[in-house]
Amino acid sequence: MIKRGITVFALALLLAVPSAFAADGAAIVKKCGSCHKLTGPAAKTIKEVRERKAPDLFYAGSKFNKDWLVGYIQNPTVIRPAGTVYANHIKTTGDTDTVVTPPKCESKLSAGDAAAAADYLMTLKDPKMKTGVAKLGEFSNAKAKMLIIKTEACNGCHQIQGNGGVSCPTWEGIGKRLNPDWVYSFVQNPEYWDPKIWMGKRDLDEASVQLIVNFIAAQK
Repeated sequence: MIKRGITVFALALLLAVPSAFAADGAAIVKKCGSCHKLTGPAAKTIKEVRERKAPDLFYAGSKFNKDWLVGYIQNPTVIRPAGTVYANHIKTTGDTDTVVTPPKCESKLSAGDAAAAADYLMTLKDPKMKTGVAKLGEFSNAKAKMLIIKTEACNGCHQIQGNGGVSCPTWEGIGKRLNPDWVYSFVQNPEYWDPKIWMGKRDLDEASVQLIVNFIAAQK
């Protein structure tokens, strides 16, 4: 009788945990609203873009991998070397422009708070995004690099394997960071997620999109 009571109590406690996490997580994430946009829509004017302090989070559950979120929230690192809006972080001296890396996020959370915040962030999803579309598997690394670096010149803005630009997010560890299905959607139509994004829409066939998705997923 006692064992059964303990079992029932433990089960009730476990069932209560998700809702408790969601409530706590929402309160924790709400504090991030001073920098991050937690509700849509995305910026639709250049003025709004220039005022952006940090990346939008209202579709975080579609974009990020949960395990990465839990770790990152506990110890934020620099993902955007030139800040969220690189044009806001250019210092001109004479004829030389220098990108000044802004301070990284200092909102370090405990493991428990990070888990709660990540649980809540994963509920913030775009219902229109298709899932199960990224087909991960074996791919030609040489063909992927030829497409990404030589043809599409993604390294003009992104740091890829230690080389490239700094105006956009680094690809270092990007495979841990991003959900492959979101990458698939973003590569096909960046402006769906950010109407004023610097990156233009590419005219890529399905095989090329999948090649890019696989390469990105492999960057751990």
